[in-house]
Amino acid sequence: MKNKFENQENSSLLGRAIQQVRKAKGLTQEELGKRVGLPKSSISKIEKGLTHISFEDASLLMDAMGEKISIQVTGMKETDTRRVERVRFVTIGVMWYAHRRDMSFADAYRYLLVYKGIQFLEENFAYEQTLPRETLLNDLDAVCNMNREKIRKAV
Repeated sequence: MKNKFENQENSSLLGRAIQQVRKAKGLTQEELGKRVGLPKSSISKIEKGLTHISFEDASLLMDAMGEKISIQVTGMKETDTRRVERVRFVTIGVMWYAHRRDMSFADAYRYLLVYKGIQFLEENFAYEQTLPRETLLNDLDAVCNMNREKIRKAV
């Protein structure tokens, strides 16, 4: 049985995760490719979700960057400890965002709530908590800017 993700959405998710880690590590596609024996074009296709990638292959790419990959199974009840960790992480993320934007915690929370930054932090908790503060804040800015633009266009 092949261990490939058979739909485009799963390949795109893995590809984006690989791309985010690669960029956070300051690696080019060519450098990552050399580490795993793939040409730059293959890394590009993986990151864009244009090629199906197995979990094992994604794991090899992450290992080459000194990271691990994990799967979160949805539908399972979150433990109380995990829920507390997630809430603490989101709270700290809001505090960092408020400090960066020189705004109150309440204003930062409302802004992130409206433009889906809170949702982003909750949904991506497992991955985002592994990132440096600046990368996390840049991700929040990108999510909020994208959603603010969507709302602006819809109005």
